[in-house]
Amino acid sequence: MAGKKQLYQESIEEIKERLSTLENGIIVPRMATMAAVLKNKMPHYFWCGFYFCEEKELVIGPYQGNSACPNIAYTGVCGTSANKKETIIVPDVHKFPGHIVCNPASKSEIVVPLLDSEGRVIAVFDVDSAEKNAFDETDRKFIEELMSLLLEEDD
Repeated sequence: MAGKKQLYQESIEEIKERLSTLENGIIVPRMATMAAVLKNKMPHYFWCGFYFCEEKELVIGPYQGNSACPNIAYTGVCGTSANKKETIIVPDVHKFPGHIVCNPASKSEIVVPLLDSEGRVIAVFDVDSAEKNAFDETDRKFIEELMSLLLEEDD
């Protein structure tokens, strides 16, 4: 089996190729493409998707996996990532204060914020795994790189 780094590199190439046919500024199809490619390529992904940052809560966006909580409070891993504007890696979700259980099979999680050019959080990309300690700095590096592709504009 290919290593995590190689799988991310292959995913980035596939996502770039698929996104090249979309007009700039059309974010939902970009998000859907990213979630689909990563969920199918990365064996440690149990669920992945976006939550849009609305005024009072986070609201589900494009995702892959079992059904998810349609809206969640600005608590738990996703809310903390949005509030801090930083990536959060949680080795064991059951030990994270305020963790919101959308699926009890989830054991570990990484959440990466999507920031616009003015530094506002538009959404968060949430990835769950059925294994503890599934995410590391490799995941952080590549997912953060992928977030930049969502808002990329061709000049």
